[in-house]
Amino acid sequence: METNNYLQILRDVKDVAFSTVDANGIPHVRIIDIMIVENEKIYFCTSRGKDFHQQLLHNNHVAITGMNKNYQMVRVSGQAQRLKNNAYWIDRIFEENPSMN
Repeated sequence: METNNYLQILRDVKDVAFSTVDANGIPHVRIIDIMIVENEKIYFCTSRGKDFHQQLLHNNHVAITGMNKNYQMVRVSGQAQRLKNNAYWIDRIFEENPSMN
């Protein structure tokens, strides 16, 4: 199976467990939505005022886990990157996730 196939499982699950660490090295996990999967990358969003955002700025190492209805579990880890051209990505996220409207 190709990388995008595994990531698509997470996209299809939609609500996944997403882990970060805070400035004190304490792990935090929350449920977030995978908004887009493209070119072996996962796209998600958060608000600047949230602890989640601050944790990503402090330490961009993340871990994501999801399981679909067929009990296929996918676990990935990597480094989150802040995107340039925010307006483009926000428009894409809303276009591909109409439930956000």
